[in-house]
Amino acid sequence: MKKLLGLIILTATLFSCVNDKDLYIDESGPEYAKSFSNVTTVNVNINSKYNATYYSVFYEFPYEDGDLTKVPALTGVTPIYTTLDVPNDVNKLYVVGDGILRTFNVGDVEIVTTRSAVSTNAIDAKVVEYINGSCFPEAANNVRGENLFSCTDLVIDKSAETGEFDKAEVWLTYINDGGFMSSGAYYGNLWFYTYPTDKLTTGMTIGDVKFYGLSKATQEIIEIPYSDIQARKNYVFASKEEQVNGASSFKRVKLGTFEKGLNIGFVYWGTATDPNAGVRFSTPLLNAKVNKEVTYRDGSGKFNIANKYVSNGFIRHIKVDDSTGKTFEGNVLGMENRTPIEGSYDGDYNDMLCLIESNPLALKPAETIDDATPAEFKTEKGVYLFEDNYPARGDYDFNDAVVEFSIVDYYKSSNNAKQVSARLLGKGCVNNNTFGFKSKSGYAPFIEGIQGYSQVDGAVDPTLFSQWTTQTMYGDILPYLQSGEDKIVDPETYNTGEYPYVLVIPYATSEFMFRWCLEKRPLDEAYHFAGNRASDWYKTPANTSKVVSW
Repeated sequence: MKKLLGLIILTATLFSCVNDKDLYIDESGPEYAKSFSNVTTVNVNINSKYNATYYSVFYEFPYEDGDLTKVPALTGVTPIYTTLDVPNDVNKLYVVGDGILRTFNVGDVEIVTTRSAVSTNAIDAKVVEYINGSCFPEAANNVRGENLFSCTDLVIDKSAETGEFDKAEVWLTYINDGGFMSSGAYYGNLWFYTYPTDKLTTGMTIGDVKFYGLSKATQEIIEIPYSDIQARKNYVFASKEEQVNGASSFKRVKLGTFEKGLNIGFVYWGTATDPNAGVRFSTPLLNAKVNKEVTYRDGSGKFNIANKYVSNGFIRHIKVDDSTGKTFEGNVLGMENRTPIEGSYDGDYNDMLCLIESNPLALKPAETIDDATPAEFKTEKGVYLFEDNYPARGDYDFNDAVVEFSIVDYYKSSNNAKQVSARLLGKGCVNNNTFGFKSKSGYAPFIEGIQGYSQVDGAVDPTLFSQWTTQTMYGDILPYLQSGEDKIVDPETYNTGEYPYVLVIPYATSEFMFRWCLEKRPLDEAYHFAGNRASDWYKTPANTSKVVSW
């Protein structure tokens, strides 16, 4: 957001239609611009011993009831070398990645992970990092769209990769419970089951399934009734128990030796704090149908599930070189503790994360799903406040155009692509204004016909907000306002020394909405804006009678 806030260029340049009397040159331009900035720019440098590990940075504690529900400000796959413009009201940065939640004071973020080799069961460190960082990383909505209806249960059958075999041996190793709930505040239990492969096409019920668990008395896999699962008995893994000793003692259990023509699925029971959570199956047909529009937590859109069966667990087949250069092949199981109809559903499918090994090792899921890793981006949100008499002081209420914006910056893209969205929240102006963004390609208008008075005389009515306008832009961009007098106000015009051409109010959370000034109520009377103001002055009005109400 620094680029949006402050690169006020020293040389004033206007189009030919602008009068010279409106220009103001000041050699202290960069420092002047910086004095109005409401963000702190920090460096984010994250690396890992084995790269391609997924990380997210949040401005607020990202979890709710054990699920990743907040929208990240930054996502990326290591190595990550970038900057982040952090709103001044943010106190902590929360970084999620590699199965760990880390907390930083606002400042440069430096992370270098160097995993030591896993000492038990010969699970190579690079394989573990790949599982945590790439298969089902701690990132919301790892599985999306039509993939949600896929059945990825493990198929015990001949394929071109397996060749002929009589029976298959299968082992299961616990990896983690999603990276955050190692405290045991929330946990789940895991069992498995088998059923004939052809039941997926001929109709399937609980009666077609044989359930299995681990006898606590003998530590052997035994067939169990469904009632044991409902009573939480004889589970193979419980994340609360497995986290006690950590990754250095991964527990590996032989599930058994299985005949061809079977599928292996998994069943999970959610958190300890939710006794009504119920069982969740990796076989979609065994779950209840879902009728819900899912909003992706990263703000990338929505998906409508129209009365369909959704899986609560998925298997990915992996083939990756380990730290010695040898190829490891197996499957990774990720289970989800909630259904899409539940408020805290995050769709990360790593609430129980396990490694499946088999002989033959080329056994694969019934269906495949798309890559779990979301796009790498930075998100900036907030409002622009314009005074259209600029550079004259005008009435100083900064409500002539109140524009909410969202900029998704694909910062690793070769063309520096951005998804840019804006909508008008309020206006208090005589001039007929146009708002847009300037790039190296020129001026791109977003909102035209900003004239008159709306949302500047009392309580705000969200139904009067304009619709979002979205464009894809490239390179560095800056907001501008073109007034009805054909005067373009952007960073290449200058100012009176009292204020910048646009004030940018950043949003750190979705809950915060800035309260702009009522008509003809000066900003320095409504807020502690002038003089020795606090860095987060925009959070609390000095006089609530001079700002809009929500």
